[in-house]
Amino acid sequence: MNRKNRFLIAVVLSIVLIFVAAGVWAAPKFQGTVPPVPQIPVTGDCLETVNMSTAIFTVQPTDCIKEVALISDPAGTYVPAPEGLAFVGDTFKVTTDPEDAIVQVCYAYPPEFADKDAMIYRLNEDATPNVWVEIPGADAVDGTTCVASAAGVFSLIGNP
Repeated sequence: MNRKNRFLIAVVLSIVLIFVAAGVWAAPKFQGTVPPVPQIPVTGDCLETVNMSTAIFTVQPTDCIKEVALISDPAGTYVPAPEGLAFVGDTFKVTTDPEDAIVQVCYAYPPEFADKDAMIYRLNEDATPNVWVEIPGADAVDGTTCVASAAGVFSLIGNP
């Protein structure tokens, strides 16, 4: 095979690859049709701060965060939101060492959440059946709302 034939084959293959690439590229009418990649849990030997983009979890330097996992269906996994309320933010399960470590939980709190009276709730897993309990003392400042609580399952819950 001489040089001219190899060059011609390379050009033909390049054109075929261009057409194939254009065929798999999502046109504007198909945007949003690809399912989102599930968020994997953040784990570590001893983390002091975990940023999950919609919430930040922090413990004292003497304690450790072992895992923070996004709960995609809190009503199905645990229990529904309190009557008349809805999940307006993400739900996370925070595991610490020691298990009863105090965690500072800060959720992103855009202005539209103020209209929903959104508050941070913790799942009381000791109650039968489990219930969502509002954590008192939340302070919404500069686009975040923060509380301190024992580790557990947290969610931002407010009016639908």
